[in-house]
Amino acid sequence: MALMAVLESDLRALSAEARRRYPAVKDGAEHAILKLRSVSSPSELAQNEDILRIFLMACEVRTVKLSVIGLSCIQKLISHDAVSQSALKEIFSTLKNHAEMADESVQLKTLQTILIIFQSRLFPENEDNMAQALGICLRLLENSRSSDSVRNTAAATFRQAVALIFDHVVQVESLPVGKFGSGGHLSRTSSVTGDVNRSMNHSESLDHEFTSGGPSLMRETQTNVGKIGLRLLEDLTALAAGGSATWLHVNSLQRTFALDILEFVLSNYVFAFRMLVSYEQVLRHQICSLIMTSLRTNAEVEGEAGEPYFRRLVLRSVAHIIRLYSSSLITECEVFLSMLVKVTFLDLPLWHRILVLEVLRGFCVEARTLRILFQNFDMHPKNTNVVEGMVKALARVVSSVQMFKNVFHLPCRHPKNTNVVEGMVKALARVVSSVQFQETSEESLAAVAGMFSSKAKGIEWSLDNDASNAAVLVASEAHAITLAIEGLLGVVFTVATLTDEAVDAGELESPRCDYDPLPKCTGKTAVLCISMVDSLWLTILDALSLILSRSQGEAIILEILKGYQAFTQACGVLHAVEPLNSYLASLCKFTISFPNEADRRSLSQSPGPKRSESLVDQKDNIVLTPKNVQALRTLFNIAHRLHNVLGPSWVLVLETLAALDRAIHSPHATTQEVSTAKLTRESSGHYSDFNILSSLNSQLFESSALMHISAVKALLSALRQLSHQWVEPLWDEVVGHFLELADNSSHHLRNIALDALDQSICAVLGSEQFQNNALSHGPSKEVRTFTFFCGWKAPYSLDKLRSLECAVISPLRVLYFSTQSTDVRAGTLKILLHILERCGEKLHYSWSNILEMLRSVADASEKDLVTLGFQSLRVIMNDGLSSIPADCLYV
Repeated sequence: MALMAVLESDLRALSAEARRRYPAVKDGAEHAILKLRSVSSPSELAQNEDILRIFLMACEVRTVKLSVIGLSCIQKLISHDAVSQSALKEIFSTLKNHAEMADESVQLKTLQTILIIFQSRLFPENEDNMAQALGICLRLLENSRSSDSVRNTAAATFRQAVALIFDHVVQVESLPVGKFGSGGHLSRTSSVTGDVNRSMNHSESLDHEFTSGGPSLMRETQTNVGKIGLRLLEDLTALAAGGSATWLHVNSLQRTFALDILEFVLSNYVFAFRMLVSYEQVLRHQICSLIMTSLRTNAEVEGEAGEPYFRRLVLRSVAHIIRLYSSSLITECEVFLSMLVKVTFLDLPLWHRILVLEVLRGFCVEARTLRILFQNFDMHPKNTNVVEGMVKALARVVSSVQMFKNVFHLPCRHPKNTNVVEGMVKALARVVSSVQFQETSEESLAAVAGMFSSKAKGIEWSLDNDASNAAVLVASEAHAITLAIEGLLGVVFTVATLTDEAVDAGELESPRCDYDPLPKCTGKTAVLCISMVDSLWLTILDALSLILSRSQGEAIILEILKGYQAFTQACGVLHAVEPLNSYLASLCKFTISFPNEADRRSLSQSPGPKRSESLVDQKDNIVLTPKNVQALRTLFNIAHRLHNVLGPSWVLVLETLAALDRAIHSPHATTQEVSTAKLTRESSGHYSDFNILSSLNSQLFESSALMHISAVKALLSALRQLSHQWVEPLWDEVVGHFLELADNSSHHLRNIALDALDQSICAVLGSEQFQNNALSHGPSKEVRTFTFFCGWKAPYSLDKLRSLECAVISPLRVLYFSTQSTDVRAGTLKILLHILERCGEKLHYSWSNILEMLRSVADASEKDLVTLGFQSLRVIMNDGLSSIPADCLYV
């Protein structure tokens, strides 16, 4: 055999080397050569230890040349399974002695031999042998006299030994074989959407491994290898905390190295901690305690624990625990998440907060993690709303500079009981909002736009911790803002993806289906999506609208508008009306840019109607920027996707399209080219922005042929609300019909009539025509003077305006006093409440009718009527008292 020939050659070399000074070794080698000729297989060598004995004898001499030959031959025997388990103790004793030799080649051979033992059938299952082998590696690693190559080799050998130990634990304990890689870390794609989609695909494989991986009941470890892994975990935890290892007999070790090994085990051997009780206990009581202590920042951290790499390892370990073990470590993960959110408020080095933001961003773009966190915490009544807390913390980083110059250098208080997934998003949004009033905000925003542009091209930007000049500081702040934006967008795309899952699972109707308000959703994913939207939509909207209003880079604008589109479409599928309207209204704000718009009016982001073209003279110049064009394209995409479910929200879309139509046909409207910022109109013929937008506008209305009947009715209803010219001549007939239906014996018809009356009155009072004239002819002299100088026209006389207002409000008084039905009276008071909330400050001449109705409510015996009346009275006292004429306030 080749092995025998090689061994014989090695024995001859050993004999020659020992001939002069070590005759016993020489004689033993020659004797072994004779015995070797009678052996035909490695198994026979394992039974006859004479061959191994001569190599151990050569090592005992402890000269470099003999030791190198002896260790090399021992390695060959072990690799060919030619050594028995009984010889292992003597081999480790020899290796321990050689580790203490000062020669580098001997130390390297020693480490190499240990690794070969771990990779062979001689894998030590005895605790003493294992401790001795691992202790040799660690002592060489920590020995100040060891060369760099020895230390590096010792570290690598220890890492591989740990991996092999836990591989054996998995095998011997019959655990599932699945590995999770670096704790679920995935390489980034060129967009946040790509990151979320990749995380969803990755989560499917993880979920499959968790569900098909074996018994779900936890159990105690019964094997020696399992106990060895447990002892190793305990010692690594002690060393990472700065203590000593009792089993490994190591007094100290670099905390960073020990924590790095722990992080590797936590991320790669999840089933050991999920299925073995003793491992889970070590994780819960020792490892989590270590991480919590290391994560604290309430005192000055000195030495190794304050270094960036150590902090990064701590945060990575926290991320692994939250990603992989949050379902079983509820309390611990709640504490971790609260501590992470708190860091975004503290006066810590920028690099430290960026590390935390990277972790929060990772949670937000990993759909599986975000879903589990929201289910386990935010949807559980007894737990902290951790996702909500994360979102709010991110958003607060964005908005806190409204009071402070530089959010990155100011300590902030963190409220008690922070909601954690919402807190994550708010933390990200807080970073985003930090650009609002910073002196360097323009530079930071330009850097943020550059980072999004680089990412879109596949170039990933990384932070240089050692750089300290001003340019790098701006880039670092921009990096933090970028992480926050990406985290918020990750939540948005996760909600959209989960909503699509619910549609595919049949829990929700596709937006292509006929709009029919469904009973309350009961599907697990649908309920999750609705809860996430209700909890997070407003915080995300505030942050994204702020950064969109301040950004000019094409890549960041496209990414944020993708987020708008995804979240708005999800709200439409979920029938979340208020968030849907709010996102539509916010999006519409970015579609048409009118000169001096901010000075002329305040555009609300509330679900109420948006008047993008109001109070603007058509002779004004209108410039459509690339941002406006992209926002319009996004609006068209949403309208096409949701045309069957928009319902009353069509009004918001149509108001913007009406303004666009005026811009398209205005000789004073232009578009701005992206590259040169040159104002052009029809500069590229058929393919100009105006032609494209006009074509999209036409296609939207042509697609009504594909809409369901209910969607067409909603579209026509919205078009009707925009056509105010018919209100006065037809008002009495229309309202009279509603009043007749309100007296119908059918409860369903009565509700339809009341709803139609509500929408009609609010549409008239909220119309441009009424608003302009109410402002121009109101009783305030100051208001009249202001409108005169603004040049607003007043086509209505004072008497005509009084007549219009009273005609609109009086049907409520008639209906209330003419009906004996309690539910109709209650419906009438609800309409009144809506009017006061939306248009109360614009009323001047109908207060006598309103107050007469409220006085009569005081005599009503029905509890519901009194409650509604009191709500209306509260709105008047808060918002409308100044607009009530004095003669109406008699008692």
